[in-house]
Amino acid sequence: MVAALWIAEISSPFLHMRELLKELGYKDTDVNLAADVSIILRLSHIIFSLARMIGGPYLAYVTVKADNPLLIKAMALGLLAVSVFWFYKIARMVRYKLSKRSGDRKVT
Repeated sequence: MVAALWIAEISSPFLHMRELLKELGYKDTDVNLAADVSIILRLSHIIFSLARMIGGPYLAYVTVKADNPLLIKAMALGLLAVSVFWFYKIARMVRYKLSKRSGDRKVT
């Protein structure tokens, strides 16, 4: 359980920073772009990717194979599904931001 919580929350501060910048009115600015890209290119993305896309499936596998109640197994698979969903959303956001940024530079 401790491993699951650690894996789930290790990258949260970086994700929250991005949302705070958006709420403070820094959407579509260079500061927000830097925060968006930092999630993908910096240590936070490496931590997120390793923890949730490598550690998460391993932890879910161990949990499902162990003699745990069905509810615990379902929760492990649910956490894995949420991690995969957010990984997809982050990758899609970065692709959009980088294509939007390269499109802006061609116009000027």
